[in-house]
Amino acid sequence: MRAVCLSVALLAAAPATAQTVIDGSDAMIGAEISVSVMTLVGRGVRSPAEARYGRLRRGKADAICGEVDVTNRMGAHVGPRPFVADPEAGFAGIMPDAAEIRHPSSMAQYQGFQRTLALLSANCDG
Repeated sequence: MRAVCLSVALLAAAPATAQTVIDGSDAMIGAEISVSVMTLVGRGVRSPAEARYGRLRRGKADAICGEVDVTNRMGAHVGPRPFVADPEAGFAGIMPDAAEIRHPSSMAQYQGFQRTLALLSANCDG
């Protein structure tokens, strides 16, 4: 009984892991795809539970486009940035800023940036 009470207390104290779609655009692509996209994008951010998503839509070449507002090291939201996700390929990327492109930490990161930019260009308007 004590173990059950402790488990319940720990679950209640655990931080929420739900990500938020702030504008209801998840209804346009469906709940299952929305969850898949947020999971993929969340793998690449510091605090996925704090991410705020918006403008979710199907892209021209079947990827999912949208915007995500993530938090920085201080816990403050930095403003929405475009992202693209291809759930079938298991890939998602947030549009890199100029400093990230100029100074990637590895060749793999640079290649990820290039893949993200190509998918954004093929799928997402402006």
